[in-house]
Amino acid sequence: MCDWPQGRHDIGNQEVESLPHSSIIICQTQGKWKMKDEKLKPYQEHLEGMIKNFEEATFEYLPKVNNRFVGALATFASMVECSSDTQIRPILVDRRCELAYEESVNVLTVDGKIWFTPIVDFIRERRYPEHFTMGEKKQLQKYATQFMLQGDLLYKRSYDGIQLLYVDEDQDQTIMKEIH
Repeated sequence: MCDWPQGRHDIGNQEVESLPHSSIIICQTQGKWKMKDEKLKPYQEHLEGMIKNFEEATFEYLPKVNNRFVGALATFASMVECSSDTQIRPILVDRRCELAYEESVNVLTVDGKIWFTPIVDFIRERRYPEHFTMGEKKQLQKYATQFMLQGDLLYKRSYDGIQLLYVDEDQDQTIMKEIH
């Protein structure tokens, strides 16, 4: 947790609105309920000290399912340690209106073929690429045991029993459109 030095601080706002996903925290912060858990009392005191930095502080309950961004920020914050003299620059978040996956699909190809073509060819026909050395053939043979072919679909066996589907770029686009 990053501690703010005590006292009033000009951070550019006179009022703050908080959107916690816990009605318990709202009630405790507003003084309607008392904090019983000793481990959480320092956090409550810290929050109360921060609120004193503002002329007005309001709290509005926001269900967790409606704000996944808060969860992501909380996870990020839990991974960072800082002291009271640490300055943290603001994080700029860009909201996108188009689908993000359209820009990030990247299919690795070798000689114009998708990267897992040698695995499919080996499982289906026990055929190696022409340019493979004896060492590469042995490596492919060993690596292919981690995969299974069902029709034209390639699956990788995982340790937890879930089969992971490998797809080419066309299949990827079809799946992403069906999902979104």
